[in-house]
Formats: sequence, C-alpha cells, structure tokens
Amino acid sequence: MRGLSGDFSTMPLKDLVVYLGNRRATGSLKVERGDVRKQLELREGHVVSASSNQPREFFGQFLINMGHLTEDQLEKAFSTQAETRIFLGKILVMTGLVPEATVRGTLSHKFREMILDAFHWEDGDFVFEAADTAPEVAGLDVSVELLDVHREGEFRETAWQAIRAVFPSGAVRLAVDERKLPERKPGSMDERIVQLIKDGLTIDGIALALHATDFFLYQRLYALYRLDAVKVSDEPPASELSVVVEEDAEPGIIGSETSSDEVLQAAQLFLDAGNARDGEALARRAHEMSPSPRTAEFVKAAQEKLLVHLRRELSEPPRVPTLQVAPGHLKTLQLSAPERYLLSRIDGRRDVAAIVHVSPLQELDALKFFAGFVDAGLVKLTPR
Repeated sequence: MRGLSGDFSTMPLKDLVVYLGNRRATGSLKVERGDVRKQLELREGHVVSASSNQPREFFGQFLINMGHLTEDQLEKAFSTQAETRIFLGKILVMTGLVPEATVRGTLSHKFREMILDAFHWEDGDFVFEAADTAPEVAGLDVSVELLDVHREGEFRETAWQAIRAVFPSGAVRLAVDERKLPERKPGSMDERIVQLIKDGLTIDGIALALHATDFFLYQRLYALYRLDAVKVSDEPPASELSVVVEEDAEPGIIGSETSSDEVLQAAQLFLDAGNARDGEALARRAHEMSPSPRTAEFVKAAQEKLLVHLRRELSEPPRVPTLQVAPGHLKTLQLSAPERYLLSRIDGRRDVAAIVHVSPLQELDALKFFAGFVDAGLVKLTPR
C-alpha cells in the first residue's frame, strides 16, 4: 500500500480510519491540528502504539482516571523510569503497583481514546507513511483494530448529541440528588464525581480533578442524569475570569492600527531583552492577528524561551509552593478550572515540578498559572 496525505476538511479522520482498516495498513499515521500532534503505529490494520503531545492523553493520566494509580504513585514511577529508562507500563507491573492485565487494558483504552478524540476535527492535516513491517514496540504488546474504533466512533456521534442536549458546555455547574444515586463504594468513580459536584466544580473542573477524557466523564454524568440524580445547576455558568491576567506588554505598542509585523518586532525586542513573558504574549498576539507558518514558528520559539525561563524561576532548584490564603477564600475567587486544579494540589510537600509532572495540563500552561499565583500573592515558593 502506498502512503497518502491530506487534510480533514476533505477526508475526515473517521473515513481515513475505515480506509486504512479495510486495507489492513501497516505504517505510521501522523495527525495534527494546531498545536496538537498525535502519531499512531499501525500493523495490518491495528494500532500497536500511540503517542500524543497532549498531557491528558498520556498513559499515566488514564491510569489515574481509572483509579489504578494515585498522583503520588505515578510520580514515584516516573522517578524510577528516569533512572532505569524502562517503559512505564513494565515498571508498574514489575513493582506490583498495577497488574499486567490492567496495564494492557488501559493501553488499549488509551489507543482508542486518542483516535476517537480526533474524530470531531473539522480541520487539520494527516500523513500516512506506509511500511512493509511495523516498527518494534517497546513495552507490552497491545493492539486495537481500526475498524472497531470506527464502530465505536459511530456510536459516540449519536451519544454526543444526546449528551450535549443536557450538558451544553463544560462551564456549567451541577446539582446532585443523593437519594436517587445508585449504590456506590467509597473511592469509586461515582463517589468522586459526587464529591466534586458538592465542592462546586464545573464539569471542566471535574474532568481535570479526575484526569478524565471528555467522553468518559460526560457519559457517566449522562447516566446519572437519566436516573434524575444529576442535573445542571440553576447557578449561572462559571466565568472565564482568571487570577492570571496578561496585561499588554507595553502600553502604546499595541494599538488598533498596529500590524502583525509590528507586533512581531515588538515581541522580538522583548525576547532579546530577556523578557520572555511579554515576548511570548506578543508573539501569540501577532499570530492571532495574522496566522501564518512564519508567526507559528515565532510563537513556538518564544514559548520555548518562556518555558526555559519559567523552569528556572519556579522549579530549578526545586521549590515547594504553599498557599498564602485560606482554602475557603479560594472558593470566593473567580478562578478557571485549571487554576482550581493546580491550587488544590498544593500540600506543602510536593514541589512545583512534581505537581506539574502528573497534571493533565501542558507544562508551559501549568507554569504560567504558577507564575500568576505568585504574582497575585496566592502562593509562596520555598526552595526545598
């Protein structure tokens, strides 16, 4: 079979999956949309390996979401992996933390979710490079048939229509009637969901707290809705306000008549002066004004510089965050779901890097939030 490439506006991923599955394709499939990149290794129409640059699709996140690991256990496993260079799944089996059958099942679940998440993409690009044999896969041998994934995608398309009719967005809060809840065990998924609803989290906030993929959470919420146990709260949807407010880098530099090129020039000046925060913010502004491969590359370079800067500022050497306000006061603040998640993980023991490492957020985004917490006086950092 020959390779092929294209974009999802002309060939949706669900059609591409059927095409490759029917031809029992072997090779590498890369899909991209914006900053999101995924790669699948195929063998005779089966996915045998899958990787993504989205933290929520990392293997460890699925293990936490499904209740097989805690964040602390995952962090310890990461430390062992860094020392031994052994595949994470093998470490978990060798140390007895997770049975091999569970690791295999979770990997299979990850492969499916990574593909199905992209089924709704209306834009983006793909490249399939055919090969005679699939590359050797490190770790456990797990495979998922592409045609099975397509069948699941057809089911979900119908399911999402029903779900969205009840839960229109992740910004809504929920109300729970415990009298109508099914029997649940302590520590079960339903128990955790109910507690997070009581804590006043939005659906987006619940997803972050559970390290859950969207469909996994919404499907369970919809099942509870069908029992009249959960409904959308009458409380207005959560505001998008955040304590991390990005101000214009320099009043007067960015005006209504400023061109994208002028903003890029200003961004470069800030970056050259060592001001990575404002330089990156201006780079993103320029890309929003006039998206192009040139501005996209500039943003990428600016973000790399900002990431280096924030690592030095917040986690090198290790720094332990402590809250400077009472937990009750945090509930009164207009915080975004990611901010609430990160603040809830501050325990006076784990350092910034450890919290970020096991979070379902991009490292740069998480570090930006921590920088905002420090600037706002919500958090103090103490060298370990």
